[in-house]
Amino acid sequence: MQFFVDDEPIAKSLGARVKPLHADLVDVAAAVHIADRQAKRRPDGELWRRRFAIEIPVRSLEVWQRPRVVEALTDLLKHLTGDDWEFMFSSRPCERRSSEQQDVLFPSPDDAPVSVGLFSGGLDAFAGTVASISADKNQHFVCVSGTPSRRQEQRQHAQAASLREVLKPRSLTSIRVPCWLHSADETNQEPSRRTRGFLFLSLGAAAALAANARCLSVYENGIGAINLPYERTPVGIPNSRAVQPRTLLLFSRFIEAVTDERFGVKSPCVFQTKAEMCHHPELRHLERAIAETFSCDGFPVHRAGKPQCGVCTSCILRRLSLFGGGLELLDQTSYGCDLLAAGEHIRPRRLKGLFSMDWQVGRLERALGSQSPWTELIIEFPDLRETCTSLATLTGESCYEVQEKLIRLYSKYCAEWASFPVRNRLLVERKAA
Repeated sequence: MQFFVDDEPIAKSLGARVKPLHADLVDVAAAVHIADRQAKRRPDGELWRRRFAIEIPVRSLEVWQRPRVVEALTDLLKHLTGDDWEFMFSSRPCERRSSEQQDVLFPSPDDAPVSVGLFSGGLDAFAGTVASISADKNQHFVCVSGTPSRRQEQRQHAQAASLREVLKPRSLTSIRVPCWLHSADETNQEPSRRTRGFLFLSLGAAAALAANARCLSVYENGIGAINLPYERTPVGIPNSRAVQPRTLLLFSRFIEAVTDERFGVKSPCVFQTKAEMCHHPELRHLERAIAETFSCDGFPVHRAGKPQCGVCTSCILRRLSLFGGGLELLDQTSYGCDLLAAGEHIRPRRLKGLFSMDWQVGRLERALGSQSPWTELIIEFPDLRETCTSLATLTGESCYEVQEKLIRLYSKYCAEWASFPVRNRLLVERKAA
């Protein structure tokens, strides 16, 4: 199994060589990700948890052997994947990649403040970047994308071009880093891919450090970022923790341990629903680009002209949010199953995502309708306690302020769900059947 990642676009786009330590960061993230994808979990009980022992050659060996660095890395990955990780670092041969020896003839003279953000090509990343540019156009915006397929790369490029053309920021650099598994369709892999978020965060951090920035922005709505479970399960980590507040906090501490410098990861949309992000007025001027964004868990679905499945929880949240933002007419043709199409017969097994989301909302509504909403929320969803603590650290707000904002977030989401015509129509049909 071979994994390909090329960080040369970071050097070329920013007019700076990738430093050896930052190249190590990319290599470590790629090694962790490929190990994760190679080791299939067993679904039974404790055997869901895996144990890894990995040796990684690095350039800055003394740094990676520091106990503080190893501890920060293992704590982050244990939280992210639920597995046990052990690392041994060895000295890497001195051959350098082209990104480390890139001679740039015309480095950018722009001395504007730099704003670096992850730019996946999804609706959240696009809407969050729109809001960031609209708030202050006199910055150098660096949009960092991991591109596992040519199709995603094309859409990321098109979206960035639309942002330049319509919003006209002072400058916008789109960095698209190729990263893919060779012959992926022919390989039996672990489907959960819990370390994919670590890889993309590491690419973003490497770009931020190359741009002399000490902060990385992750534009994910609060419902998706916190990612409460949609069903009860006693085994493992059923939901991704890729951009949970605790993950972002542990990742920032890891980068600080590696670099010996302050580094922060911001989640500016964590107290907003996806629909609220879609209400931004500038999105009305970017209609074509919205159709280029994607949200499906399995994107691209191998169906001609229908790259999104339409029935996974991510697709449903996208449809709910565009409907709530009044943008649903801009996004009607890319789904293999169109839940908004009246009269379309949908087999019950394809509605599992919808029913799971409705079940979750029911639990939220019961907690929020009680006399002690926060107490009931953490009884229903115990991980919210840790989320609150992490958000307080990330934002500098008190735990009480964070609790009030989370109550507002989930109250707003429940109201959006209650007014979603797909939910109402299909659940009525289910009861009638």
